[in-house]
Amino acid sequence: MDLNLRQKKLLELLSINCRFTNKDIAKSLHCSEDAVEYQIKKLIDEEKLASFSVQFDYSLLGYTHYHLLIRVKDLDIKYESLFKIKEIISVNSSYGKYDLQLIALVKNKDELERVTTEIRKIIDIQDLSIAEFYSYIKRFTNILPPINVEVKIPTNRKNKIYVLNTKEYSFSEDRSPLKLDKIDKKIISLILKNSRIKFSELSEKTGINQETLRYRVHGYAQRKFIMNFGLLHDFQKYGLYTTQLLVNLKETSKELKEFLHKNSHVFYSARLIGAYNAVIYIVSKDPLELGEILKEIRRIIGDNLLSMDLIHLEKIHKYIQFPIQELE
Repeated sequence: MDLNLRQKKLLELLSINCRFTNKDIAKSLHCSEDAVEYQIKKLIDEEKLASFSVQFDYSLLGYTHYHLLIRVKDLDIKYESLFKIKEIISVNSSYGKYDLQLIALVKNKDELERVTTEIRKIIDIQDLSIAEFYSYIKRFTNILPPINVEVKIPTNRKNKIYVLNTKEYSFSEDRSPLKLDKIDKKIISLILKNSRIKFSELSEKTGINQETLRYRVHGYAQRKFIMNFGLLHDFQKYGLYTTQLLVNLKETSKELKEFLHKNSHVFYSARLIGAYNAVIYIVSKDPLELGEILKEIRRIIGDNLLSMDLIHLEKIHKYIQFPIQELE
């Protein structure tokens, strides 16, 4: 659908922090709170351009994520069975060298081995490549090219959640581990279901007073345990398609890092260990636009390129960015 400028600004603000209040969003957009509520209902509830989300830094709980890239012998995949493996937080079908990309959250290689054994019981695997997340090149952003516009970011010193106010996910330099207690688990379980849930509703569902809840959630944001309250977009409704560029590089140059950070078509990039040592996620509107982006990346990489593979996203079947086993 065609978006007007106010709608683009609204979607950008919600992508940055969907817990900005309607009142503060209205001030940034120079409109009424009712107009904000109407557009949220229209764009998200009715048009379903996106859904509200919350993204946690699960590495603070001791988890590492692995990309499991799979080529299958039989395309009749039992997705429901894959969903039951709690360590698998993301299941994407794709075109290209691999038919499936799974993201597994585990604490050690023994857990990873157990997960891959379970996967092999479900899927007849022709080829399996594994790459471990090592570090960010460009942290995730929810800002897509169609909504990448200039907009005033709301401020509110009293609301500590407003510390999450950047286009890329926040990240804490404090890497000391966290441990969740029963109250944390109750709160996180409900926030994962509804990232815009009001503290009054959280209190009603948990039996915990609102001040305690507010203190905890504000603490998650300030610690950057929560990296983003935002939106998960349905790329295809924007006329966009997702491609993953899987590469092995001799080194990651400063020029490449700068290009990836500045290019709004790149919404994530990371260094990996294993079958590939880097991945770049790209959105584009058509093969021509994708080709131009790839050509520029290829020019910048130059002789540093050892190998390159492309996979194109078909469908997201599961996406829960949290180790659910921690909540049990």
